[in-house]
Amino acid sequence: MKKPVILHIAINLNGGPGRVHFSTLKFSKTTASSFSHEFIILDEKHIQPKSLELFSEYSDCLHIGKNEAFIKKKMDEADIIQIDWWNHPLIYNLLINFTLPPSRIILCSHVNGLSRPNIITKSLVDFSDIFIATTKATKKHPLFQSEVNIKHHKKLRYATFPIDFERFGIIQPKAHEGFNVGYVGTFDYSKMHRNFLSMSAAINVPKIKFIICDQSNDKGKIKMEAKKYDAGKFQFMGFVENIKSILEVLDVFGYPLNANHFGAGEQVITEAMYAGLPVVAFSNPPEQEIIYHNETGILVKDEKNYAEAIKALYLNPNERKRIGMNAHRHVMEKLNPLKLFQEFETIYKELMESDKRSRTFNTLIKKSDVSRNNLGAHLFVESLGHKGAEFLQSLECGREKSNNDINKIVKEVEIGMKTVTKGSIFQYLYFFPNDTFLNFWSNLISKVDD
Repeated sequence: MKKPVILHIAINLNGGPGRVHFSTLKFSKTTASSFSHEFIILDEKHIQPKSLELFSEYSDCLHIGKNEAFIKKKMDEADIIQIDWWNHPLIYNLLINFTLPPSRIILCSHVNGLSRPNIITKSLVDFSDIFIATTKATKKHPLFQSEVNIKHHKKLRYATFPIDFERFGIIQPKAHEGFNVGYVGTFDYSKMHRNFLSMSAAINVPKIKFIICDQSNDKGKIKMEAKKYDAGKFQFMGFVENIKSILEVLDVFGYPLNANHFGAGEQVITEAMYAGLPVVAFSNPPEQEIIYHNETGILVKDEKNYAEAIKALYLNPNERKRIGMNAHRHVMEKLNPLKLFQEFETIYKELMESDKRSRTFNTLIKKSDVSRNNLGAHLFVESLGHKGAEFLQSLECGREKSNNDINKIVKEVEIGMKTVTKGSIFQYLYFFPNDTFLNFWSNLISKVDD
């Protein structure tokens, strides 16, 4: 009997999302899964060759850069469509401009959705049959407060992405000189604490080194900023395919993120815990859902506490070992990947009991107001929901007519809006380079130095 098909609409195969997609395919092929999975990848231009190699044995399940007719055909054939969501122009363009066949729709969030530019909007939740949050921190979103809106609250499900720990094998700590603190993940201030470099450089530990791995070799401004401090303390590795080799030479995993970061399940924390490393992180809502303070890691409230925690772990190897062992045990017991995979399957089975239905995305965009030269701006404003008031005002009154008050607010947007990816103006501008408003806003923002 043919298994029901889950069609995933995803942006790319890189980084954490890519590893999630791979785990999903692997477990669906190697376990008694009730479903088969296929992926449509929208952004074919930014797929790393190493990511494609990882998926080589599952290439029949991947459809990359396909045309609209093919996508619609696959949507029509699918039993469930799962849109893997974070704020990305290609996702919003698809939701607004595609006419979907009758479908069962899951929106699965790869971000916590609490702060812009990665805001979970009412339109997104209304569009879905089920909205999966990958961190319980998302429950703090006003849309999911049952006393405010029972309809949206009933759509919310919580599930943790399974991680394929088998790819690490047995992690054996390697002898090394000095005291190594690792950071793996998005290395820009949309996620990192703004004072990551200064607070790290100030930690008074002999021969301390901060080993930094991310998806890009281009650190740009941040790498230049690091030169103001002891250059020997920071080692920029760029993208590291074999992350096991890094985990094995770390003493501590330092993960200080800003209070309004977009992260959700934070796979890198879980991977560090699996490796038996004590994690030191700020006590932000998503991190609170992963780390039990002083048991499976250390949660800190400020920069001073962060420095103190790392120094304390340096001075007490037994405490490092205790927390690391607790962390590994917790991951193995509570975050077993097969168990987590089955939790997703439970959600799929629940939705299969409902009939497919027709729907349209309840967009703010008025087609009559959209021209070829401002579609990107409209999509960007759409993505911010009620937290994009200044951009909406600017859009409505026209670029040339924008008053100084609105322009000043746009200029001074928070740092998370100024990265080149992650739903920023600059990411939308990349996909819509001729958009007059995106160019205007990006020029305003670029003139302000953080």
